[in-house]
Amino acid sequence: MFFLLFILMLIDGQLSYLLSSIFSYHLMISSHLFLLGLLYFYHEKDNIFILLSSMVLGIIFDVYYLNIIGIMLVLLPIIVFIISRVSKSFFFGIFQTLVFYIIILFLFEIIGFVLSYLIGMTTMSLPQFITYSFAPTLIYNFLMYFVVHRILKKIFFEG
Repeated sequence: MFFLLFILMLIDGQLSYLLSSIFSYHLMISSHLFLLGLLYFYHEKDNIFILLSSMVLGIIFDVYYLNIIGIMLVLLPIIVFIISRVSKSFFFGIFQTLVFYIIILFLFEIIGFVLSYLIGMTTMSLPQFITYSFAPTLIYNFLMYFVVHRILKKIFFEG
């Protein structure tokens, strides 16, 4: 299942590139199927496994997408820690999972933006970020949730 998270990370990158190119890079839409996979994967796991595996995924994400190690190395363990503290039974309802997914998306995007801004990876202002990146990303991932959540839930919970 851990390998599937890596595959989802790669698929997200390709989808993000495709979506952004469709809008001529005026909108920067980020696919986060990877985060939805994380919601279903990190339950009832050992704390050491959670920390180490999320750090490994963070380093891979940093190297592959950002070319700088640090942002996802810090952010991903925080997100995964939050996810792991929520009961697995919470994710059986479609509405509860959607609300939690939106909260995780919000935290991931906003903390990622703040960290990127602090280390000089972006010069975008917060209103620009919300308008051209965060809002389109949230809408896209909200819609994609309804397309893939049952598949991912079945794979991670029953597979």
